[in-house]
Amino acid sequence: MNRRNFLGLSLGVAAVSMIPASLSAEDFRASKPMVWTATKVDDAMKAMFGTTKTVEGGINLSAPEIAENGAVIPIGFDTNLNAKTIAVFQDANPEATVAVFTLNGKTVADYAIRIKMQKTGKVTVVADVDGVLHAVTKEVKVTIGGCGG
Repeated sequence: MNRRNFLGLSLGVAAVSMIPASLSAEDFRASKPMVWTATKVDDAMKAMFGTTKTVEGGINLSAPEIAENGAVIPIGFDTNLNAKTIAVFQDANPEATVAVFTLNGKTVADYAIRIKMQKTGKVTVVADVDGVLHAVTKEVKVTIGGCGG
C-alpha cells in the first residue's frame, strides 16, 4: 500500500469514527403527511404541533424586506430556546410548510436556508419548547416570481 492510499484511508476512518452514534431523523413526510399538503399556515401548524396557539419571541428571524428574486430568498433564524422541533412556514405558495428540523439538547439552533416564494407573503418560524410554541413572522415582498415566473 502506498503512502497516499494509507493516508486517505486513515483520514476516512477517522472521520467516520467521529460521527455520533445517536444520530437520528424523523421522516415527517411519512409520519405527518398533512403537514406537507396543507395550503394554509394555520392548517400546517395544527397538523405538525396539534395547535396554532403561539407565544411571540424567543426566535431571531432574518429575511429581506424586499426579495428581488422569489426563487432564492435567504432566510436565517436562531434561538437560545431548548426547542425540540423548529418548523418554517410561508403563505405565498400552494404548500405552506417549507422545512421541519428536529433538535436534541446538544444542537445549536442557528440555521440559514434559501426558500422559494411565488409572491409576496409572510414567513413564519415556530419552535416547540416543551409543548409551548414560540413564533416569529416577517413579511417578504417579492418583486419577481420564483415559482415559474
